[in-house]
Amino acid sequence: MHHKGPLQDIVVVEFGNFVAGPTSGQLLTDLGATVIKIEPPMGEPWRHSSPSSPLGESRTFIALNRGKKSVCIDLKTEEGQKVCHDIVSKADAVISNNRKSTSEKLKYDWNSLSKVNPKLVYVESTAYGPKGEKAAEPGFDLIMQAYTGIMSTENKVYHGAPSAVRSSSYIDYSTGYAMALGVVSGVLQARATGKGLLMQTSLLAQALSMQAMQVTRVENDLSPAQKWINEKKDSMFDNNIAYEDIQEDYSVQGGAPQIAQYYRAYKTKNGALALGCLAMHARKRIASLFNLEDVRFNPANKFSPEELFEIGKNFEKSMEKKFLEKNTDEWISYLRSHDIPCEPMQFTEDLVTNKQALENNYVIELDHGTGSKVKSSGPIFDVSTGNADLKPSPLLGENTEEVLISIGYEKEKIDSLFQNKSIGKNI
Repeated sequence: MHHKGPLQDIVVVEFGNFVAGPTSGQLLTDLGATVIKIEPPMGEPWRHSSPSSPLGESRTFIALNRGKKSVCIDLKTEEGQKVCHDIVSKADAVISNNRKSTSEKLKYDWNSLSKVNPKLVYVESTAYGPKGEKAAEPGFDLIMQAYTGIMSTENKVYHGAPSAVRSSSYIDYSTGYAMALGVVSGVLQARATGKGLLMQTSLLAQALSMQAMQVTRVENDLSPAQKWINEKKDSMFDNNIAYEDIQEDYSVQGGAPQIAQYYRAYKTKNGALALGCLAMHARKRIASLFNLEDVRFNPANKFSPEELFEIGKNFEKSMEKKFLEKNTDEWISYLRSHDIPCEPMQFTEDLVTNKQALENNYVIELDHGTGSKVKSSGPIFDVSTGNADLKPSPLLGENTEEVLISIGYEKEKIDSLFQNKSIGKNI
């Protein structure tokens, strides 16, 4: 049976680069939307980034552009801009994660495209948001990690400097998810009202959203960490204190919350495992299993942030010593038999052949346009009425002619556009 997915009647034009925009487009196409990716003559920048592959395009591009239609247009030409506008005139939505100055210069900004299609939903992501003195500045995941405190609060130092979160571009990815939500909610409103709309988000918005628990403040209840920011941070930097010492001093203000020792990874006799005791009953259970007393369980006990920090560190040492007594498999078996959430430490590459991931199609294999097979992470939803058919990432300009024919262009006109290089394919 041929399944098209719940978004099968939505057409989205993607002006996406790097991670956030392409992630948004891929989420939508996985749910059945037709996503037309507009690319310049040399292709989207990450087609040629590292790590490269024998297929002539990077693994990063392959990973984030599944199922899209690639239309190659030179937007620096008037004819190219006209072609772009004709495509958008037939679409429901546009997604863009480029600088506003770029979209304005190449005429795919909100003001230009809303005139072409008054019912258009335009979802735009910038680095710092549409307002303020930094509105026009560029930004990337790493830059936003620094700007929003994510890097500092990781409490990791490399060669005397804060260490970035490198396992994934979490701010970029969450922005892509937000943009996809913007498309779906925007299209619902546009179809109900007959009027298009502009929806704007940013890397900054997502970085703060993901730190909601840390950002939240209650009136007249200043946290120790906020007091440290107000009273000590600037002087420590001004006095050239080593960054390791600054981070240590900052982390003390959090009081090493009780959850820290129950929600972390531990080294075992032959490896490592992750312990996930979020609930109080699970914390009490493992403390009892390990014959450890945690004085913080008693609400009558009151401690200062400094005292909590020391108590936490001492308790942590006891936990670390305990976990070194057995092999990982032994601990996993023992802890699971007592309903303690835990998992052995793995590497991402292990998941490519992981039975649980494969049975849920969280890792999939597709035939690439070059004739090779490609494995990647799969769609995040399993739809009871049928999932959208999956296709690999497109070759550059692979669908240029197909898309133009679908919006009414004659073959002669298309050939002329190819000849004057306003459009291209398989370049």
